[in-house]
Amino acid sequence: MDFPDAPPHKVDPQWRRAAVAVALLALVLYGSFLCRNVAAVAGASDSSGYFNHARLLASGHLRMEARTVPGFPPTSAPPKLYMALGFRPAWDGKGLVPTYPAGLPLLILAAEPLAGWKHAGDLVLVLHSLAGLVVVFALGRRLGLGEPWAALGAVVVALSPLYLFMSLVAMSDVPSLVWTTLAILAALRSRERPLWALAAGAAIALDVLLRPTNILAFIPAAIALGSSPRRWLLFALGGLPGAVFFCAHSMAAYGSLATTGYGDSTREFSLALVPGALAHYAHWLPLLFTPVVALNLALPFLGGESARTRWLLATWILAYAAFYSTYRYTQEVWWYLRFLLPAVPAMVVGGLLVLRALLRRVPRWANPGRSPAAFVVALSLAAAALDHQTKLLHPFSVGAEERVYSKVTDWMVKNLPPDSICLTMQASGALVYSTSFTFVRWDALDSGNVGKVDAAIRASGRPLYAVLFPFEVTDQGVLDKKMPGHWTQVGKVEEVTLWRRDFGSSRN
Repeated sequence: MDFPDAPPHKVDPQWRRAAVAVALLALVLYGSFLCRNVAAVAGASDSSGYFNHARLLASGHLRMEARTVPGFPPTSAPPKLYMALGFRPAWDGKGLVPTYPAGLPLLILAAEPLAGWKHAGDLVLVLHSLAGLVVVFALGRRLGLGEPWAALGAVVVALSPLYLFMSLVAMSDVPSLVWTTLAILAALRSRERPLWALAAGAAIALDVLLRPTNILAFIPAAIALGSSPRRWLLFALGGLPGAVFFCAHSMAAYGSLATTGYGDSTREFSLALVPGALAHYAHWLPLLFTPVVALNLALPFLGGESARTRWLLATWILAYAAFYSTYRYTQEVWWYLRFLLPAVPAMVVGGLLVLRALLRRVPRWANPGRSPAAFVVALSLAAAALDHQTKLLHPFSVGAEERVYSKVTDWMVKNLPPDSICLTMQASGALVYSTSFTFVRWDALDSGNVGKVDAAIRASGRPLYAVLFPFEVTDQGVLDKKMPGHWTQVGKVEEVTLWRRDFGSSRN
């Protein structure tokens, strides 16, 4: 059996035009909302890592020389002392290289001529967030859902607290959702026009550049492609440029064709984590994407749909859910379910296919796929449930939290001497991207080396400041435990405090 086309149905042209107009208006309003709240800036580890990587690619280099305290070279320093978050030592010991994959930096680099470095990340995130809704709708239509059902799926994704959260910060989760779904849509189209297999291969390649574990998308893509040798050849040709770039990048940055910046992360995975992860899925996925996603448990038994459709969606969901059920971070907090976002289109569409089957025998007026009134009711119920979770989880706060980094670095550039040395950790990636200050990481200091670092800074004659987030002051006690001395607070940007070290008066 082949994949079904969307069932034909007659729709009044005026109603169709009105529906299209409403959908376009909704996308415009949604995009405007995202533009007001997005903060794709060089902030914490992930976001600064992506932006610093993009800057390196723009310069034609993959390595960065550490900014060092005069008289205290990296060879004498602890490994992390001059290493910003988002970087690791180069494989041959010559400089620092990015930790995070190249896919999102490449997209930021492509957007820079249009939006400049200040807003390139915002443009990438907003466009991908809007595209994510379009591809969910397109997937639903391609797999047989009518327009109302497919639109309902797009709305569920759009209003999900998790999707909103990840649409506002420079991370690769939403772009991964888009390119995974585009790859599978293109593979499906290749059954009609084989040249679409080229696009499927290219999309998978970019998907893997965004996040290496997106190779999991190869499983449902293979089902979509089928067994045609011609389609597989075109698929391979489409993915070849991306594969060559991946290998060349890995070789230059990490010294091996298949190595990533994450290094050996096998210790982060364990089968013992599976029960906890499954419980986390069962609790949070229905809250983040409505209980519709739980209906996928019945997907393998769904009659009336082609076997290939059921296999496509089931393997798509299982590939990601099974892999990340063994990952130790998945079950820590609700927003770590971001790793499952590439499979969310399959979860939503699969759940709606089951729901449609369950409602097949209800009266026409009660069926959201056949009655405008029932569709509005279903839409309202989904929106109300997701709005309730959004109010509880506050996904929009992430934008404000990321903007703090830009505010802090702007303040530092305006108020600190240009030759300052900064004691920091959390802000180290942002300092590399937005300033020229030298920094030392407090988490690399201990009783055996702090005296040497202190002496080198004193000998340099350069002023020392500390840039600390609240947890670094209260939980870590940086000023008292890591580099004790006489510190005076000289500024505060929201909750981030800035301190000056007075070398003339020491408590040591």
